[in-house]
Amino acid sequence: MSEHGTEECGGYNAMSKAYKKNPSIELYVKLRREDPDAEIEVSVIGGIEQLFYLEPELGKYGFDPALVASAMDADPNAISELSLQIMEKMIEVKVLAKSGETHLARRGLVVPDKLINWLVACMLDALSWTGELYIPRDLIVLIRERLGGSNPEYEQASRAHEMRSDAISIGGQLLAQGITPSFRMLAKAFGVAPSTVKRWFPNGEFMQEVARRSAWFDKDGKLRPTKEIFGRALHKK
Repeated sequence: MSEHGTEECGGYNAMSKAYKKNPSIELYVKLRREDPDAEIEVSVIGGIEQLFYLEPELGKYGFDPALVASAMDADPNAISELSLQIMEKMIEVKVLAKSGETHLARRGLVVPDKLINWLVACMLDALSWTGELYIPRDLIVLIRERLGGSNPEYEQASRAHEMRSDAISIGGQLLAQGITPSFRMLAKAFGVAPSTVKRWFPNGEFMQEVARRSAWFDKDGKLRPTKEIFGRALHKK
């Protein structure tokens, strides 16, 4: 079997044909589990007929069909340019919405999600059937934005957890020097609102955590040696 899911004599191999006939994740996972080393060509979206059909729709929203055709051939420059154009149109809509513009979709100013999704899928599938499995960063940013952006909930929660820990350390350092920390002090240090810092301690445990962490520092606010810190903790137990 040659590369990219084809037979040496030409044409797609049996697994690629099976998937293309029924491109479901259930079948794909089944095929991959049955033969983890098999090459399955997965492109099922796009093509010249689809491009001809959607040419009026593409033109309506300012996309050059020739550029889309090049992206369908996995031209990295075309993929980058098309990805940038899509993001520019998404940005334009955000700006208009913030300025108070209304009925944007009805006025044809919003590129439909279904068209954006189709273009993204075409670009990804092009990378599969051509074997050019290099994804331009512009397409990565576009896909990430479609999946929730650069600040999804898990990232927010993780950063909040990290900042909470840092707040406890700073508070402990201040307390060790005889300064009682406040939400306002810490908010200024982190560049956030005091209410944000308060939300990191929903059960009112801020001073308790700070008092415990203050043992890590001496009266000048300098971090004690690790052995001394953990020695104290073990001694208390």
